[in-house]
Order: sequence, then C-alpha cells, then structure tokens
Amino acid sequence: MKHTRAFKAYKKFKSFSRRKKVAIAGGATALVLLAIPPLTYAYFVRDIGSRERLMNRNNTGIVLEDKAGEPFYSFGRVNQQNDIKLSQISDHLEKAAVASEDKEFYSHKGYSIRSIAGAMYANLLNKDLSRYGGSTITQQLVKNNLLSSDKSFLRKYQEVSIAIAVDQKYSKDEILEMYLNSVYFGEGAFGIGSAAKTYFNKTPQDLDLAESSLLIGILPAPSAYSPISGDPDKAKAQQRRVLEHMVQVDFITAEQKDAALATELTFDSSTVVFNSRAQHFALMVLDELNDRYGEERVTRSGFKVTTSLNLKWQKIAEEQVKSRVKQLEKQGGKNSAVVAIDPRSGEIKALVGSVDWENSEFGKVNMAISPRQPGSSFKPIYYTEAMDKKLITPSTILHDSPKTFGSYKPQNYDFKYMGDITTRRALAQSRNLTAIEVMEKLGVEEAAEVARRMGISDVDEPDKYGLPLALGTAEAKLLDMTNAYAAFANEGKQFKPITVVSIKDKFGKEVYKNKERSKRVQSAEASYLVSSILSDPQARAPTFNSLTIPGKQVAVKTGTTDNNKDAWTIGYHRGIAVGVWLGNNENVAMSGVAGASGAGPIWRGTIQRILPDIKAEDFKQPSRVEKVSVCRSNGLRAERDGGDTYAEYFIRGTAPTQTCNSAEQNHGEDEDKKKEDKREEGEEDDNNTPVLKQCSDAKDNDGDGKIDALDPGCSGPDDDKESDDPIIAQCSDAKDNDGDGLIDMSDPDCSNPEDNSEAGSTPL
Repeated sequence: MKHTRAFKAYKKFKSFSRRKKVAIAGGATALVLLAIPPLTYAYFVRDIGSRERLMNRNNTGIVLEDKAGEPFYSFGRVNQQNDIKLSQISDHLEKAAVASEDKEFYSHKGYSIRSIAGAMYANLLNKDLSRYGGSTITQQLVKNNLLSSDKSFLRKYQEVSIAIAVDQKYSKDEILEMYLNSVYFGEGAFGIGSAAKTYFNKTPQDLDLAESSLLIGILPAPSAYSPISGDPDKAKAQQRRVLEHMVQVDFITAEQKDAALATELTFDSSTVVFNSRAQHFALMVLDELNDRYGEERVTRSGFKVTTSLNLKWQKIAEEQVKSRVKQLEKQGGKNSAVVAIDPRSGEIKALVGSVDWENSEFGKVNMAISPRQPGSSFKPIYYTEAMDKKLITPSTILHDSPKTFGSYKPQNYDFKYMGDITTRRALAQSRNLTAIEVMEKLGVEEAAEVARRMGISDVDEPDKYGLPLALGTAEAKLLDMTNAYAAFANEGKQFKPITVVSIKDKFGKEVYKNKERSKRVQSAEASYLVSSILSDPQARAPTFNSLTIPGKQVAVKTGTTDNNKDAWTIGYHRGIAVGVWLGNNENVAMSGVAGASGAGPIWRGTIQRILPDIKAEDFKQPSRVEKVSVCRSNGLRAERDGGDTYAEYFIRGTAPTQTCNSAEQNHGEDEDKKKEDKREEGEEDDNNTPVLKQCSDAKDNDGDGKIDALDPGCSGPDDDKESDDPIIAQCSDAKDNDGDGLIDMSDPDCSNPEDNSEAGSTPL
C-alpha cells in the first residue's frame, strides 16, 4: 500500500511543469540547508561552550606499530599549559597572524562570504575545496579542533555554522587567544607558548618581528616549513610571504620587512627530539599521513597506525650496516642504506636510511630514497626487457671484446675480455661490453621506458644518458631499485611500496585499510629467466660466489660506479627482496670498496637472517618457459645430451633451432674427459676451481658439500699468494664474529685484499 502511494506521488511529481519541479527541489534543498545550522549547533553546543573543548587540548596523539603490533613511535598528548593571554604575546606575532591568515578578522562575523562562495563553486564543479576561498581564523579554530578533515561542502557548511556561533559567544581577542594557544607549529609544538620555546627558547612576549613572522609562516604545512626538520629555504619564503602581507595592511613598513628578512635567526634544535626506532621509516609514514589527512588531524585524532615494518628484521639490517661500515672506515666508506620489501604485497619490512641517525653530518638524510647511480645493478632491468621482446635469449652469444663508440671507450671492471659468451654468463659475470651490446639491440629510450614502468622514476632523460645508461649512469633510488627487483621475484607483478597497512582512530574505528593491487610490469617468463640467471652459482663463479646462500634460491646482482663512489647489492628470494647501497653522501670515492665486497656482506648478512622466517617456495617456472639442452660453446641446440652441453631455459618459441655439429660436441666430450682426469688427480672441482691439496683439517664453510678454495682455512697450491676471492682471503685465523656460521668479510678479523679489482668503467 505504501509503495502504491509513493508511486502515485512520483507520477504526480513527473506531471508537474519544469518550473514547478525546480521550485520543489529548491525548496527541499533550502529546508535542508536551513536545518543544518541548528542541528550542527545542537551537536557541538557543549564543545562551543568550553574553551578547553574548543581548543581540543585533550587529544591522544599518534602511535606507529610494526605489523606484529609492537609500537616504535608515539607522539603523545599536548602538554597541558596555562592559556597565554594576548597581553603576554608579542604584538608582532598577533599582527602577523591576522595579516597572513585573516585580514578581515576584526570586522567579519566569524565567516567569509568568499569562503562560502568558493566552497559552493568547488562543490558544483566537483573540485578541491582547498583551492577556493581561505577559511577565517575562527573557521580554522573550528575546523582544526572539532571537525573532520573531509573536503566536502557539508563539512564546510558545518564549519561556517559553528564559526558563527563561536563568534557570537566569544570576543575577537578570546578567539585569537584560543587559536594561538591550540594551533600546531610543528616539531611537537602545540600553541604559541610551546612553539616559542621549541624554536627560539623564548617566551611569546619576547618574540621579535623576524621570529614572529617565521613562526606564523610555518602554520600552513609545519613539517615542510619547519626550519629545523623541514626545508629552511621554504621556511624563509614563508616568512617573506607573511611580512609582505603585513606591509599590505600597513602593520609594518617596507623597511621593517627588509630588516626582518635580513635578521639571521638561530634555532634551538636541542629541544626537538625525534624519539623513535626506525627513524627514517617513521618519517616516511608521517609524511604519507600528513599528505593524506593534514598535520592537524594526524596529530590530534589519536591514530593507531599499523605499518608494514618488521622490527626484528629492521634490527638485523641496522646491525649489519653498522658492523660493515665500521670495518670500511679506513677505506672511506662512511654510510649505507638498506631496504627490504615483501614482493608478494609491496610492504616495506625494513628500511635503514643511514648508518647513524644521530650523526649530525649526514644521519638525518634518508639514503634509501636519495637518487644515486646504481652501476651494474641496473643491468637486469633492460636485459629482462630484451629477453621479453625476444631480442636475446639466455643462450644468445654476446661479444665481450674491445669496442669503441665514437669517443666512448667502455671497459670491463677487470680490464679483461672473455670473447664470445652466452647471455647467461655475460649478465651473471657483469660484463660491460656485452651489456652495451644488449642496450644497442633494445634501444636507450626503450630501456629508460621500462625502468620507469618498473617504478624507477628518476630515469627520465634517455637522450642525456646515451649508451652509458647500460652501465647504470642514470640515478635511481635504492627503494625504487629494490622494488623493481621485487617484481622479478613476484613473476613480473609489482606493488607500490607500502608503509601503512591500516589506521584506527581513538575510538578503535578503522578509518583506512590498504587495498593496493599489483600491476604487471614485466612478463612472468622474462622475470623467471632473469631470476634463473641471477640465482645461478655456476654462472656467477668465481667472482660472486660469496653471495650464495646455502640451501636457498636467491637471485642477486651487484653494482659499483666509477671511482668506487657507490657500491650496490640487490637480491631476492620469492618471499623477500633486499637492496643495499654503501658509499658517502657527498659522493666521495672509496678505496677498493665495490658492490660485492662492500655492500655484499651487508646484503648477505641481512637476507640470510631473514630467510628462516619466510615461507616461500623457489622461483616457479611458468608454463610458457621450456628447458632445452644447448652447447656451451655457441648456445645452439645440442643434438644429444653430454659433452660440453647444459640445460637452458627459453620462452617457448625462442629456443635455437640450429644444432651444434658433432665435432663441436665431441670436442666438448674430450674437454670433459680432461676435466674428469683433473678431478681424479685432485686438481680441479666441478666448477673448474683449483682444489686445495692441504685441506685435511679444513671445514666446508660455504656449505657447498666440498672442501675447496672457497673454504677459509685451506692453504692453496701457491701458499705465498693471496686468494683471488674477495671475501675469503686471509681469514685462516678469523672467527665467526657475526654468528652467521660463516667466516667471511662480515667478520671483523678478516682483512680485505681487494684493492682496485672493480675499478674501471662502471663495474660489477
């Protein structure tokens, strides 16, 4: 029956003229708008009637927790303090606030017609309200302390309604007092009393014009405009803006403005303490929250934020960084950064931005998000694309031989050449000439495009880089590089790096939950091929054997820039990707510190301790990838197994159809016979590594099932020579100081014989 009446009413409404319909709709809208002010007032009447409630000084701050619920950062309640009267506040500061924030403060009724008109215009056009019409000081007091940060017309209308009521109840001086006593100035300072002490160690009454204008200039975005932890240049620009407003309304003269700008201000940073573990990560989270909700809401809403962090893994990474950097001080390596990402979710599980947060010289700079040249760690990005586009396969023969490109004469890190080698060997051994050959096949612009597609946003000027881009001459952030490698681990699918998992307000209501979805940035087939190459210990041997993790399938690549200024190691398992940068913030060269020997031990020590906590299988072979037997000498299909052949992976349809001839394969069999004879005589192992003849008391330290030259403590055939292995040399008397079950370069008692082994043209 009710439905029938409603239908009849609807039919009757449809029969009305257009003018009548508009009149009815307009009348209904007017009734709603007229009802909002009294309803809003009724809801907030207790808050409006109490200065303490209106200033919302009983806020509950913010807490950041790791994924398991362990807190690592908290920003507590506002320190309770007596209200500071206007008579106790510098006249300069009062005028600066009015001139900058609300020129008509003393004449309007709590609201701005321009603000309301702007809100209506923005609502009609579905635009951002913040761009249209600034709020009055009264509206800001209401918005900051009583309402949500929603940018909607309804919230704006409520703001104006309450502002009118506040203006009717309180004098202008009282409103300005409440505003200045409650507004957030950054650095944990709520209210002018706390701000004056925090920034200048003064009382509000003692603030001069320069100091007052700077403090008011901070208000629009405290974290960005703070001269202590934000950008001093932006703080100065904001100070200038405030002073210019003061000149416009005749509060000061142009000469006073210039004098204030010329005043050199000193800030008392000793009062600012950022009490947190994982400080750089915490700041990244706070920046994200501030961008999303605004600082006022973040600092006042009692947020409990569940982050992606794993504090256990964070501690592991921090310890590895401190231990290794301490060992490299004499070689000029002062700083390092680490990023660990779960490829299956994009969650950042650990992030170390510097070796020491408290270091006044460089500790506060987050090197995990600071662009640096990645060197050869950039190679897998475009090698994978070249394989996906079927320009090369893992068995394609590349040419590691001298070549000149105009005035550009690239070299390998060891100044040697291996001749014709397969793509697998070329990438695993990080040969530079073959990398440039692949870059030529793919194209510089295409390589830069795939880098950006995989989230490496800084690679944005392909014309500037040219062919040297093949050797990692473009700058990239460690976070972006690690997340690109994480895509390889996740079958070519990538998430944006995640810091915030969920947020609850002070009432326990969930106000945010991460629902980020992955996107495909590379094919599963090409991702598997590059993972197969980078996880192949035989292809990496002997230079990169130190990066093998016994019993775990991990793919890894190193990078070192010219003059050893940057050392990188990035690698991954299906369940975790870890990236390490080591160097100096000021881009100063290190002595003999390369990717494998410098960043490598940090990477190995970190991922080896994380992996036991991860449940994930080895890399999964896609259905469109097949295994084919090929000849080692030329990468062609083998007529039969045996001889100098090996099994290689190919995207279906790309395996070689031409076969090796019998003579080549028979020659391989002859070589196999010679190797077998050497093995029987104890001269070589299966990887062509000389076997040590005096190892009766040695142990299988690297866990490969053999006691050979890779095991510390064995004396070699030439006892008077140092080992060529950059990790194990001169460790016979060393101890397993780091408790990883291995005696290697991460143990302080080991000396490092590697001098300039990676010097040259953007090596390893």
